This record gives sequence, C-alpha cells and structure tokens, in this order.
Amino acid sequence: MNKSRAQVSMEYLIIIGLSFAVLVPGGYFFYNYSKSSNEATIRTQITQIGNSILTNAESIYGLSDGSMVTLELRYPKNVRDIYIMDDKELIIKYELSSGVNEAVFFSKVVLSGNFTYPRPASAPYTCTQPCENSTITQNLPQQGNHQIKFESKTKYVLLTQTK
Repeated sequence: MNKSRAQVSMEYLIIIGLSFAVLVPGGYFFYNYSKSSNEATIRTQITQIGNSILTNAESIYGLSDGSMVTLELRYPKNVRDIYIMDDKELIIKYELSSGVNEAVFFSKVVLSGNFTYPRPASAPYTCTQPCENSTITQNLPQQGNHQIKFESKTKYVLLTQTK
C-alpha cells in the first residue's frame, strides 16, 4: 500500500514539475513580447508626433507672414525632450528599456523655438529669432496633452508650446 502511495506522490510531483517547466518559459516569452510591443507603440507615437509637427510647420510656412495654427498632441510618458538643431532638425529624445533614443526629423523649412538649447541652468533664456539651436518649452516636456502653436515668419516658422 505504501508503494502505491509513493508512486502516486511521485507522479503528482512529476506532473507539477512539467507544468512549471512549460509555464515559466511561456510567461517569460509573453513578458518579452508585450514589452517589445509596447516599445514599438511608443516609437510609432514618436514618429507620428514628429511628422505632425513637420507637416504643420511646412504647410504654415507656405501661407502669408503672421499666419498661425495650433496643433494638439499627446506625448507618451517616455518623451524626455523636444528640440531643434541647426534650424532644420527636429529631435525628439525618448527613453525605452534599451536606454535613451533620439528620433530625428528633417524639415524643408527653417524652424525655431523660443528658448535656447541646451537649456541654461539658471532662468530660461529667450533667444533672438530665429534660433539655430532652440527648444519650444522652458521646461522638459511632460506626459499628456500639449498644444503647439506654429507661426509663419518671413524666413522661418516659430514653434511655441502653449499648453
């Protein structure tokens, strides 16, 4: 009788062990898949934000001097900074599990923000327009809804974050 109980107990332990051998790797693969899927979604959102900013800037530039339009965007929590380099490069810095990444978008028109980049340690410095290296916000961007105002100037487009 004890032999039979020992055999049943051993079979039960083998079944439990095999179950764990299947569930643990399955859970690991599911976790990695969901993480990579989330990161792909964030990259897509960043690309959409950059393309929207450039499309609006280029279309407002074609209108008369002083024309304005406001665009509402939703930043994901991973956005660390948005700035303009060399008048025509819009750069969105964001963070993923692999580290900090930059998405670079090239504009056909000259872009400028209100503030110098990199941001000074003391009070924000407003630059003389157009700024070669600039940013659209005094502070680092936060997650959530934001409004960006595009204003056509004679030789450039001024980008200002209003909300």
